[in-house]
Amino acid sequence: MQSLLSVNHEVRAFLKTHPREDGWITYHCCRPLVRKLYLHYLVDWLQAIHPDTMTACAVGKESPAQELLGAEENVVAANLDIDRATHNQPKSEAWIGSVEVEWKESTIHFYSPFMEQCLAVEPLILMAVKSNATLRDLLCGLKQYGLMRERNKNREIYVVNGENIPVSEHSWDDLVLPAQMARDIRTNVDGFFAGQERYAYLGIPHRRGFLLAGPPGCGKTLTLKTLASNTPAKFISLLGTADVDDGMLRNALDLAEGCTPAVVLLEDLDRMVQAKGISLSHFLNLLDGLNVLNGVLVIATCNEPDKLDPALIHRPSRFDRVWRFDLPKYEQRLELLRKKGGTFFSESALETTARRSEGFSMAYVQEIIVSALLECTHDDQPPSDDHLLKSLDTLRIQRKEASKPGESMDERETVGFCASENENRKSSR
Repeated sequence: MQSLLSVNHEVRAFLKTHPREDGWITYHCCRPLVRKLYLHYLVDWLQAIHPDTMTACAVGKESPAQELLGAEENVVAANLDIDRATHNQPKSEAWIGSVEVEWKESTIHFYSPFMEQCLAVEPLILMAVKSNATLRDLLCGLKQYGLMRERNKNREIYVVNGENIPVSEHSWDDLVLPAQMARDIRTNVDGFFAGQERYAYLGIPHRRGFLLAGPPGCGKTLTLKTLASNTPAKFISLLGTADVDDGMLRNALDLAEGCTPAVVLLEDLDRMVQAKGISLSHFLNLLDGLNVLNGVLVIATCNEPDKLDPALIHRPSRFDRVWRFDLPKYEQRLELLRKKGGTFFSESALETTARRSEGFSMAYVQEIIVSALLECTHDDQPPSDDHLLKSLDTLRIQRKEASKPGESMDERETVGFCASENENRKSSR
């Protein structure tokens, strides 16, 4: 059983290894200071944004109690492993252990001792640094990440014609897109919300429209999720369902106008404009009519931009920028395979899989990894290259058999935030 003496011993050991006479400045942080400095997010931030700055990291996180109770042990373990491999999303804010960081050519050490709940319910983090200016610079960056994490807690995307969607945490590093394209999207979105005064000075209406176009499963939805996670604006979504109508579209734009800065997501635009309840002339008038939507960014997605009316995409005041999300090339497929399966499979197996997955969408490439990990879990075996290659072969056969004459696999893959909800609604009719 841990005692206060053992915790005190750990603190003394940390102070002893960072003596003042050697230039070290040490800080003892407990709540509310840990929360105020966002130190509980330190490990998540470094791993997600600045992994190269960590010269040493020996930390652990305690799983939430609900993951450990009321379930069979082997099932919980399998779920946790697959989640780490495929989503890499933090499950807990608290961390224990030590982290050493090289920041702006200066060393910073962090240490959080394990403390049982009977001893303390507040986190304790020790810091040692030789430059307060360097520490302040690091904490400034950490604060921005912490604000984003706090902002996204309990945030939702309001869906006019469906169930609201919780905003999940996504980093720009999660996207596997051509580097210039990712920078272009991010720069344009950030620039829109940061440039309100500039728009006013130039006499330009503060509204923009972007279109993300391309086959399903190629990154459009993940891009939207990343934008929602990292953009300080209210997100309102309208789904391109068969029953969407002019009133729902008007409602979405009115809601956005009433809570600016806001983003209106028009999902499956090619389906939306073909719905019986949508009038194209009314749609166009809402986008760039006399009633200018100041402070509103409209982002639409579509699978087949060639089927859109030219009046929609050939006039900049409606959709000023169009980005094409094509099927991933070999380099992008390999990058995604490395991100999701690099821990479990050899480089040669990943390269082989990337070469043999020509024509796969990003969603299908990720499914190769997920299926392989599920298979090895089912077999109660550690992941091997054989599992990966078997998963690839299975999905290649599945795609071939699922494609009907005259129908592409792209038409069969579901897209959007609420794909599963849409399918459920269809089946219930």
